[in-house]
Amino acid sequence: MNGHTMTTKAKGSYTHFPSPMKSYFLSILAIVAAAAPAVWLAWLAMSALGLEGISLALATALVAMVISVLFFAALVAIGRALHIVS
Repeated sequence: MNGHTMTTKAKGSYTHFPSPMKSYFLSILAIVAAAAPAVWLAWLAMSALGLEGISLALATALVAMVISVLFFAALVAIGRALHIVS
């Protein structure tokens, strides 16, 4: 078409991996790997502040979300540096 060759990889598409199943699996793995330590760290930090009960649960959830986003971003950066994701 117009002298250009078509490639199997669409430019501008939202694909991190060549295989969709690999993408889903590694995305789920990265989310769990980011969330699990984030919840633990948030719980430790909020418990150290003396929170208990519902206030501990709510504060832990909010802080864990922030920490897990930072962990997830770090995992994506590491994956890109190691050429695991594009």
